[in-house]
Amino acid sequence: MNTNNYVSGRLEWIGVRENQGDIKSLDSVIAIKGKGLDGDKITLKKSKKRQVTLMQKEHISVILSLAQEDDQDKINNIQYYFKRNLLISNYNIHNLKGKLFTIGEAKFLGTGDCKPCKKIENILGKKMLDAMQGMGGITAAVEQSGKIKISDKIKLDIS
Repeated sequence: MNTNNYVSGRLEWIGVRENQGDIKSLDSVIAIKGKGLDGDKITLKKSKKRQVTLMQKEHISVILSLAQEDDQDKINNIQYYFKRNLLISNYNIHNLKGKLFTIGEAKFLGTGDCKPCKKIENILGKKMLDAMQGMGGITAAVEQSGKIKISDKIKLDIS
């Protein structure tokens, strides 16, 4: 097996939002081709580019520092506030834009930036919104359905 196309990234967290509810943390989920993550409200929309959102774990501590955030509950549960689906560690996820990549059994296409929006400001405040600029993550489309789970590695499609 050729492992040259594996990157050092790892899936750390999975979250889905049912309708307008809070984000729910999962250990695994099925990514559905052309739709998004099973159980996530985005699957009800017809988005071609924003089916899944990814954020880089290492950016969280930078964002909290820039915003001078000290609310311990917010800090401990920050992934819920950012409203992203997948939290990736040990890889610069911006390198996935425009590329096919695999997490677990599912294949994705990085489609663009996931800029922080007014909803983030309403939830976390202007200081946090400002601190997130450039670190809001990326969007992706599901190109092949499959199960993904915590600890799955990221693999670039170099074929």
